[in-house]
Amino acid sequence: MVITRIEQQKKNPRRYSIYVDGEFAVGVDRNVVIDNGLRKGDTVDDQMLKKLQTADELIRAYQIALRFLSYRPRSEVEIRKRLERDELLPETIDQIITKLYQEHQLDDKRFAEIYAESKMLSKPIGVHRLRRELRQKGISDTIIRHVEQKYCDDETELNNARLLAEKKLSSERTKDPTKRKRHLADYLARRGYGWDVVGAVLKEHFE
Repeated sequence: MVITRIEQQKKNPRRYSIYVDGEFAVGVDRNVVIDNGLRKGDTVDDQMLKKLQTADELIRAYQIALRFLSYRPRSEVEIRKRLERDELLPETIDQIITKLYQEHQLDDKRFAEIYAESKMLSKPIGVHRLRRELRQKGISDTIIRHVEQKYCDDETELNNARLLAEKKLSSERTKDPTKRKRHLADYLARRGYGWDVVGAVLKEHFE
């Protein structure tokens, strides 16, 4: 089989259509054309065409991952799920994940630290909720324990809960002490604070 034409696509100038024996065979990224030194008149076989498709899929997967990472840091599991949406082959996804780690664009420990720091600076959450959210993002228990020690020590937990309690009580409409106490307890629990912290804050305000 012979490449009879290599044509730049009109809708996407980065992509090229490869024609073999006068018929369209495969569409690939321009880097695939360059890296493989493809030229009109080159002889190809089915194995070569499959190689070109595999190379193109890797480039496409990498571009998807980079766009996804451009909005904010991501965990490995988040990247995998995003790539799976495009029905990419598992081996392609594994190669992209490895490449991202090698380039230091993917780091679950750093991601977890950034995530925790962001949460604590905006509207603090308790250790229980932070642990749950990080697990949902596929973060390992080892990394979660590291983050908890760094951002959720007992003193920080209590101080953050106190700040949230003050804001909550200042905006509370009801004057009924029993309802105010229950509303505050429920609110702090939803924010992920354990009952030891919740109990301490309630005691400060209602006893």
